[in-house]
Amino acid sequence: MVDAADVPRILSDAARLLGAGELFVFGSAALAMRLPVGPRTRDVDVWCLPAERGDLITALMGEVSWYQDKHDAYVEVWGPETFAAPEDWQNRAWRLTNEDTPAVTLVVPHPHDVLVSKLERWEPQDREHAKAILASAPLTVARLDALLSQAPYRTGRIVDAARVRRFEVHAAELRAALA
Repeated sequence: MVDAADVPRILSDAARLLGAGELFVFGSAALAMRLPVGPRTRDVDVWCLPAERGDLITALMGEVSWYQDKHDAYVEVWGPETFAAPEDWQNRAWRLTNEDTPAVTLVVPHPHDVLVSKLERWEPQDREHAKAILASAPLTVARLDALLSQAPYRTGRIVDAARVRRFEVHAAELRAALA
């Protein structure tokens, strides 16, 4: 397991491998960066631009790599479609640079956008993350509704009926809890 305090170092290591471009962090690792007390995580989920640099990051920092052996942490490189956040999430994201890697921009979504992205799956860990998000970044029903209206399940980017149904059931559950 990766402690929240280790996430910035891991992202810095990935940024060095990227060299130049953008490194998008999402899931638990994004919460580790944005919440006062971030969660522990199994791995650090990212995608990168240019996308072809993701192969290098995976090879050197992925699961069962020397990096995992040495640091007990690994990076999973995904595509942008994996992060099912509201369409306008980048407007709220932090864009950070590090003096060691000034040509790389780290993009970290707002916790509310991470919350929306977790609604399809909504496993016990996701529910725990939701509690932590709402404790440090309260959310009104009106704001939740605005975020949900921009979710890819409602904008047509995700059309698989089973996925949309799961998202809608869990969104209604979250909305009821906030109301």
